[in-house]
Amino acid sequence: MKRLVIFSGTTSTKHEILKQIKNLLDEEIEIEITAYATDDDVLYPIYNCIVLVTSHLILDCVYPLIKDNCKVIVARRTLNLSNLEKLLYIKPNENVLLVNDTIETALESIDLLKNYGFDNINFIPYYPNCNIDYKKYKYAVTPGEPQLIPPSIPNIIDIGPRIIDITTIVEVLSNLDMLNQKSHNISARYINKIVSLSKEISQKNQNINSLNELLSRLINHIDDAIICLDSENSISFINNSAKKLTETVGIDEVISSIHSFLVNSNQNETILNFNGYEYLAIKDYSYYLNMNICILKNVRERINFENKLRREIKKQGYIAKYTFDNIIHKSLKMREVINISKKLAQSDFNVLINGESGTGKELLASSIHNYSKRCNEAFFAINFASLPDEIIESELFGYEEGAFTGAKKGGKIGLFEIANGGTIFLDEIGDISPKIQLRLLRVLQEKEILKVGGNKPIPIDVRIIAATNKNLYSLVKEGKFREDLYYRLKKLYINLPPLRERKEDILEIFDYFLDTKSSRYFEVSEEVKNILLSYNWPGNIRELENTVEYILAIIEESTIKPHHLPDDILSNKKTCSLDDVDIFILNTIKEFNIKNTTIGRKKLSELSFKTGYNLSEQQMRGKLNTLVENGYIEIHKGKVGVKLTSKGLNLI
Repeated sequence: MKRLVIFSGTTSTKHEILKQIKNLLDEEIEIEITAYATDDDVLYPIYNCIVLVTSHLILDCVYPLIKDNCKVIVARRTLNLSNLEKLLYIKPNENVLLVNDTIETALESIDLLKNYGFDNINFIPYYPNCNIDYKKYKYAVTPGEPQLIPPSIPNIIDIGPRIIDITTIVEVLSNLDMLNQKSHNISARYINKIVSLSKEISQKNQNINSLNELLSRLINHIDDAIICLDSENSISFINNSAKKLTETVGIDEVISSIHSFLVNSNQNETILNFNGYEYLAIKDYSYYLNMNICILKNVRERINFENKLRREIKKQGYIAKYTFDNIIHKSLKMREVINISKKLAQSDFNVLINGESGTGKELLASSIHNYSKRCNEAFFAINFASLPDEIIESELFGYEEGAFTGAKKGGKIGLFEIANGGTIFLDEIGDISPKIQLRLLRVLQEKEILKVGGNKPIPIDVRIIAATNKNLYSLVKEGKFREDLYYRLKKLYINLPPLRERKEDILEIFDYFLDTKSSRYFEVSEEVKNILLSYNWPGNIRELENTVEYILAIIEESTIKPHHLPDDILSNKKTCSLDDVDIFILNTIKEFNIKNTTIGRKKLSELSFKTGYNLSEQQMRGKLNTLVENGYIEIHKGKVGVKLTSKGLNLI
């Protein structure tokens, strides 16, 4: 039987070449094929066979093994065509790392890619120990060597190990005395793969073109005007709504206003006026296309749409989402807040909630509404920080027909009218302008509203729950907030404490988020508990929730440990408060240090059982790690053992 022995540099290449050879040859052909990888397999001397070496770089390793009656063929390699379609999604002129095991193989792969038509991509050879700043690259392409790619590259494309080309296959067949009988079939199969790939790529291009056509149709049928400007401020794209606007107003005026907003304004949103109509302009930027994007929304149409939506919501009986049962707590402070809030809920006076960002002000407002006699009526929340002044008035109070150019026929109902009988939660009340402050004062004093452009007061019955993370009294003293409005809002008052002032709730809320956001069970190490309890939580419950989501995104183990926490929590953790066990540990270490006697985790654990603290070695390790993190002790290997620091010595 004829023998073919394949030598390759890596295991992945060995499998790829072996698979290729077997796919091209008929099963009935009696050839014994053996393959070895020089970086992994045990190699033996070989006799009486055809030797196919996949690269000249491993010849020095292979030649000592080749004995009598062997013919050596060094393969000419090419790329696996079936994987090249992945490169079609890289934009032209992108700088891309081409990663391989040596500079020679990297350069060979680059040449092959350029020969296949990918000369519009700037490939940079990357190989072990080369001096290249890889952190600035977004893409890395490799022919079967993904383990060599730097970890920071976000987009990795593995096009698979290089395969042997048709000329090498012909040479192998010739030396096996099989060329005449099999060359036609083999070449046909090889060409068939190329044709199949061409068809597949052609089909994908057709699909992309169809998708682009569909997206273009959709963009041209939306009401918002969309205009894209290139780096020279020329129009790169404009949809039908934008074309109509430029035809009505004049293209120069529109482009001038948009350019001033896109380039000169630090805001992401603003109001632009064209022919008496107000447009909410929103900016965006495409780094991929190097293009500024401006979206223009007709303010009045947007308000009308949102108003229609709110009417539909009212018909459906919109109810607040949260109750007091949703407030996870263990602390006495929060128990008192909830008890007070329940009492205030029974009253119909306005409520002012003061609390830092992330403390759960909307959750508390929703709970108060659901505990009040208005619980079956509408509850609406509006955040003043998210709306421009130009919209707030129409949003809250509505407008009469003809109140301004473009006003809807029949006018518009405001949010106060929609929520009549229910509750409105006004978040970030400290951010409203003097004009809106004056209008709100009328609502609170007279229990009536006046639409924009109207002269007939409309009586309303709405309870207002306002919230702020600012010191409104200080704003009053500075003349930035009306004193009369402040006292009208503060009929009833709740101070929502930050998380750092109710530390008993931290682990309770942490466990709640773990349970609700994951179906897996996680054990929380003592070190993590101590860090969570000692951290100041400037972002409050929102930051704690984000921390849980971060942990769940990266954790693979079943126990949460300090290295699973975000860096900002680890780097800013505060000194923990010491308990009786900590004091016992520090005093014991001090006694042994004075005697110049070594003490470690095991001895401390044994002594804890004699004194009734009963800490296992694992529990003692957690305690010691926390004391190390807070600078009270140092742990040394060998005979030195655990030592008190000057900070620890001063403490006790």
